[in-house]
Amino acid sequence: MSIENATIRERALLHLSRFPDMNPNEMFNIPFDLTQDGIASVLGISRAHASLELKKLKETGKVDDWQAHIRGSASKRKAYYLLPEGFAEADLLRERFEKAGIVIDALLDMKRCDPGIMWENLSVKDKETFGLACVFRISIPRKTLPETSTGVIPADFYGMTCISDIVREKYLSLADPEKVKDWHSRAADWWIDNGADDQERFYHLVKAGRNTEACKLMLRGSEEFLENPNEDLLAAAKEMTVIPKYSESIYNIRAKIALECLDVNDALVCADVLADFMTNDADLIRAEAHMLSGDAERGLKLASETFGKSPSSRAALIAAKCLFRMKRYEDALDRLDSSCEVLSNNNDATGIDDILLLRAGIAYDRGKIDESLGYLSKAKKVSRKKRTKERIDALTKNIKSGKRVNFG
Repeated sequence: MSIENATIRERALLHLSRFPDMNPNEMFNIPFDLTQDGIASVLGISRAHASLELKKLKETGKVDDWQAHIRGSASKRKAYYLLPEGFAEADLLRERFEKAGIVIDALLDMKRCDPGIMWENLSVKDKETFGLACVFRISIPRKTLPETSTGVIPADFYGMTCISDIVREKYLSLADPEKVKDWHSRAADWWIDNGADDQERFYHLVKAGRNTEACKLMLRGSEEFLENPNEDLLAAAKEMTVIPKYSESIYNIRAKIALECLDVNDALVCADVLADFMTNDADLIRAEAHMLSGDAERGLKLASETFGKSPSSRAALIAAKCLFRMKRYEDALDRLDSSCEVLSNNNDATGIDDILLLRAGIAYDRGKIDESLGYLSKAKKVSRKKRTKERIDALTKNIKSGKRVNFG
């Protein structure tokens, strides 16, 4: 057994096991190494690869996350921690590697990786293949890339590429920018035939400057993108040059992603663009952004004014969320009734799960636990969103186990 045979999953578990006291009970001064970027840096992998591995560990009940104040950062970020099953597996891994004579600290310190490649000695063909491999942020099957005469593409035991960020970034920084765009373009096309990862294809389309296709993909895949909003997706959306005829739809989607990622500033940027379209979208985005910034009263005023001009379920729901944060529960319930009334009049059930979730939160804050659980159960039955159902399951589990939860 060697260091190279350790999988990313195993290294992630061992890394997180070094922070046994870090969990949702701790809200301040959390190490950067527990963020997605920090984990990626320690393990020597891309941020996207780290996101994928952490998602798998979360789905198997080994890892969970929470919003915390990261050391040296002015805002909250998502941090990760091990669940009991994760600690148990990490202990077994530690024992196995130590018996094999592998020092755990050496196993985890991949940041000092030396590329070890003399760029100038590579053939033109090999540079092309390695450049293409470097633009991929997630490990892909080595066999799907062109062959090289030098065996320059590093791959793991399973035949998947394993290029560290240090190697990847160094090579791409030395390459001609137009070449890099071409490699991203080829990578975008690779995802058509070799996987259904629209977020990765979107990223490569943006990097390749294929903005019309990127806009169309965001519109076509909006439901999927909004089901899994994340900082990496938002970064790509910010970098994309929006084609004018798609502006209203694109900035609406981007604003929703920004709000889910708690990027209030970018949500307000989107609102400024949407203000030119003379709809209520800009004001409602601003209302929600103010609420998330801690100014629920300002958000309430804007949402209420918008509802007064053009009654909508969304405006009433945002107003209710603001009132909930202000602990004005009766007023919040009145606004939820208004939201339901609009939906009923329009014969529309969109957002009913969000309404039920907020009712559950109000009941919970009032100490009506059984009523809260009842609303959560109803919300899960009507929701079609996997992410919402997962949140409901987590809330239900924690409430039943006596843990304090936050519906805000």
